[in-house]
Amino acid sequence: MSRPADLAAEVVAHRVVAPGFKRMELALPRAVRFAPGQFFQLLVHPGREAPLLRRPFAPSEVAERSFAFVYAVVGRGTEALAALRAGASVRVLAPLGTGWTLPARGGRAVLVGGGCGTPSLRVLAEALLRRKVEVHGVIGARSACALLEERAFARLCRKLEVATDDGSKGLRGHAVAAATRLLDSLGPGAAPRLYACGPHPMLRGLAGLAAERGLFCEVSLEERMACGFGACMGCAVRVRADNEDGFVYRRVCHDGPVFAAADLLW
Repeated sequence: MSRPADLAAEVVAHRVVAPGFKRMELALPRAVRFAPGQFFQLLVHPGREAPLLRRPFAPSEVAERSFAFVYAVVGRGTEALAALRAGASVRVLAPLGTGWTLPARGGRAVLVGGGCGTPSLRVLAEALLRRKVEVHGVIGARSACALLEERAFARLCRKLEVATDDGSKGLRGHAVAAATRLLDSLGPGAAPRLYACGPHPMLRGLAGLAAERGLFCEVSLEERMACGFGACMGCAVRVRADNEDGFVYRRVCHDGPVFAAADLLW
C-alpha cells in the first residue's frame, strides 16, 4: 500500500453534473496509486484559515497523474470548493484508508450506490472487470435528475437497476429494494459479493439483506474526518469484538472506510 503524500494539485476541469453536484478533475505533480475504496483529503484554500480542515472525497476516475471526483455542494467547505475554477491550486493528501476486498478472479458482484456514494464505485467496477468478475449494479437517488454516473454504470454492468424516491426513473423506492430485485433476477450461479457506498440507512438495510441471504458484503462509511490518518479519533465507529463490551472502536479513516457489513454495530 502506498504511503500518503501531501501534494499540490491543479484544477483542470470543474463542471456541474446534476443539480447540487459537481465533478472536479485534478492534475498531480506525480503519480498517486489509489486502491479501489481509498480516499483523499483536500484542502480547498492552502495558506488560508477558512475552511480550516481538509474534506474527504473518493475518486471516481483515476489516471496516472490525475483523478476526478464527484461531490455534493452541501456546506461551507464544499461551497468554497464549488467556487474554484480551472487553474486554481489545492492540496491533496493521498492515498488514505483501507479499500475493498477484491476476489482473486471470477465470480459475481453487485455494486449498490446511493446518492453521492455512487461515483466512487466506478473505480471498483473497473477493477472487478479487470479480474473477470461479472459486475451488476444498483444506483439510487431522490429523483432522476440526481442519478450519478448512470451512463458509466450502464456500460460497466451486465445488469443495472435504478431506484428513485419519487419514482421519476426506475423503481419507485430505495436502493435496497432495487438490490433485492436484482439479486432475485440473477438466477443460479456463484453467490454474488455485495459492495455498497451511500447513505447510512441504505448501508444498514443492505447489511440486513446480506445477512438474510448469507452473502459477503462490504460497505464504505462516511464520517466527519479531521485528520484523515487516524490521529484525532474523531471518526471512530463500533465494530463487533469478542470482549466484555461486545465491541471495539475502529477509525473510519484508518481502519476503513471499508468495513465488513456484518462487523458493524448498526
